[in-house]
Amino acid sequence: MALAEEHHRCFSESLAGLKLAPPMDGEKILPARAIDLLNHQLTTLHQCLFPDWFRQLGELYFQCRDSRNDFASICEDTYKHDRRGAGNHHPHWDPTLSLRLMIYVSDVTTNNGAIQVKSGTHYRNHRTRLEQWKNQVSYQDPCLCSGANLPYENIEGCAGTAIVFDVSVTHRKGIVGREAQRSVAFSHIHSPLAQLQLAGTPFGSIPQSLLWPHGKPDDQ
Repeated sequence: MALAEEHHRCFSESLAGLKLAPPMDGEKILPARAIDLLNHQLTTLHQCLFPDWFRQLGELYFQCRDSRNDFASICEDTYKHDRRGAGNHHPHWDPTLSLRLMIYVSDVTTNNGAIQVKSGTHYRNHRTRLEQWKNQVSYQDPCLCSGANLPYENIEGCAGTAIVFDVSVTHRKGIVGREAQRSVAFSHIHSPLAQLQLAGTPFGSIPQSLLWPHGKPDDQ
C-alpha cells in the first residue's frame, strides 16, 4: 500500500527539484536520484529501488566494487495511441552495460504491459554496443537487436514483484490495454564500463578487462 501511495505522489504532487521527462504518448517518467526519494519522504520507493542485495548482486555480476547505483525512474504507463511513435514498446537494448531492478508497483500482466525479453541475447547486443562505440557510431533508437527468430518471454507479476536483468538483453514494454494502466519503478547499477562510456571516454582508452566483466560471449 505504501509503495503504491508513494508512486501516486510522484505524479499527483509537485516535488521540488524533480521534473517529468519529456512526455511520450502513453508514458510518464519521473527521473530521480536516490537522495531525492529520501528528501521527499518516498522511503518505501527508496528501500525497494536501492536495497543492499541489488548492490551486492551488481558487484558479483560485474566483478567489481566500483559499480554505481544512484538513479531511479518512476513510471506510469497507459494506452499508446500511435505504436509507430517513440517509446519503450519497441525492441531495444540500452546504450550502456548495466543491470536493471524493476519493481511492479501494480499487478502487471500481458494485458497492461508486462515486460518482454528474449533470453540469451545480451552477449550479441553487447558486442554490437562495443563495435558501435569503437567505430563512433551513435546509438540508434529503435536499434538493431539480436534474436530476431527467438520468441519473447512475458514476465508477469503481482504488485511488489522485483525483476533484475541485464539491459543488454533484447527487451520491450508490452502493450498496455486501452482501459488499463501500468505502474512500475526501476533503478540501475552501472558497470565501470558504463561509467566510462557515459563520461565520453574514447573506446581505445578502455582497459580490456572492463569490456566483458560478465563473462565471455558465446558465438552460437
